Amino acid sequence: MTVSPKKVAPLLLLVSLTALLVLSYACGGDGDGDREPAATFPARGGDGRGGKVETYDIAMNDNFFAPSEFALSGGVTVRFNISHPATAIHNLRVAGADNVYNNQDYAVSDPTLVNAGEVATLEWDTPAAGGTFDFRCDFHPQAMVGKITVQQTEGPSDGGQEGP
Repeated sequence: MTVSPKKVAPLLLLVSLTALLVLSYACGGDGDGDREPAATFPARGGDGRGGKVETYDIAMNDNFFAPSEFALSGGVTVRFNISHPATAIHNLRVAGADNVYNNQDYAVSDPTLVNAGEVATLEWDTPAAGGTFDFRCDFHPQAMVGKITVQQTEGPSDGGQEGP
């Protein structure tokens, strides 16, 4: 009995694709090693001092934040609820105490890559010492920018944490 090459080719293709799929799944890992940390501070349900989390809404549009300026109190935990009604990929990154991005004291949205229609969050402990902090979208760093002004905490502080 002879088998026609026309019948063998689809079978070989199916077997090859199945093997490739199994190998890619087995070697792919869980993907967590490729993700950037959501922020450089521990996530928690309060400000670590028994206080509430202050919540603010922000939208990532093409290509601007709405709103793009915030005035916050120092020494509290804030949570930004980030909506993405636009079409391009965006994120939100807050600069650290030195107003520099991508070092030890910045904060970034979780997830770090937000597709159209998705939502994200960013929790940040505002510094008791106050200050002005820039934020941006890493994918549109010139157009999508904003500013957070943190008022210095009155009275005794918890050590004057600086930056996010």
